[in-house]
Amino acid sequence: MYQLQTTNFGKFERHTVSHSLHPQSISFIPSRGGCLLSVVLEGQEVLDGYQTPEEVDFNKWGKSGVLYPFPNRLREGHYEWLGKTYQFPLNDATFHHALHGFGMARPLVVSELSLEEDQAHIGMEGEYAGELPYYPWPFTFGLTYRLHAPDQLWVEMWLKNTGTNPIPVGLGWHPYFQLGDTAAACELILPRMDLVGIDARMIPTGKRYPYTEFSERRKIGSTVLDNCFAVPETHLEVGAYLRGPRGALRYWQETGPDKFNFLQVFTPPYGTSIALEPMTCNVDAFHNGDGLKTLEPGDTLRAKAGIQFLMEE
Repeated sequence: MYQLQTTNFGKFERHTVSHSLHPQSISFIPSRGGCLLSVVLEGQEVLDGYQTPEEVDFNKWGKSGVLYPFPNRLREGHYEWLGKTYQFPLNDATFHHALHGFGMARPLVVSELSLEEDQAHIGMEGEYAGELPYYPWPFTFGLTYRLHAPDQLWVEMWLKNTGTNPIPVGLGWHPYFQLGDTAAACELILPRMDLVGIDARMIPTGKRYPYTEFSERRKIGSTVLDNCFAVPETHLEVGAYLRGPRGALRYWQETGPDKFNFLQVFTPPYGTSIALEPMTCNVDAFHNGDGLKTLEPGDTLRAKAGIQFLMEE
């Protein structure tokens, strides 16, 4: 049976859902966008999450963040919509772009909870009134974590336009996975997909290139990745595989119309984990429109992804 425990984590309230018989649990902070701190599957911690309240506050690397109303980079932070120009704050210090929208720091509240024998789900929601001048349209954002005993976590997110104008929307998730002391020692399989060509400032050029470097399992080694890929939309989902000393993960993301049809893969310079980031749109989608959803009043954009722990020798 699953159970919920609420504890203090510095100034934050941490929720932990765990199973009474299986070594499976998640911990998260609703008030910081539902940020996951820990994911334990089959007794193994698989998430590279924040360890202290101070790390949560600083939010370096955007660990486990929900990304909306756009994921990844928005070139120089500005865009045009409905005949007006808007300017996001520039939080990408290296390339001087806006990065990942504003969802990571916005509070959510638990709106739905189901704790059963072999599964649990925790739904959270947050209302946005359109108070920020660089995105002045209201919406509701929702996030659901689903645990399936003993080895799976599903993540679903949605955004509903509650205003009277169409709005530009992209969704994403920013988890880092860790199965050993270094990512270099882990083995990786990625689906066959297209590498998005980028310029010197990490903005798409409009070109794509077939990518098969990890189409068969091999060690990450010295490979450095900070790249966006367009995944095939002809299947219901695409998957990746990560294997390390502590076990293996099968990662999947939903694909198809208005789903997670892009994947950002990132090996951070500190070297212990790898980020697999599902996105509904391309980098800089507010400019290039690639995968960008024009969400009409009353409509909802929804997509999901998940992981399964695999016990392998």
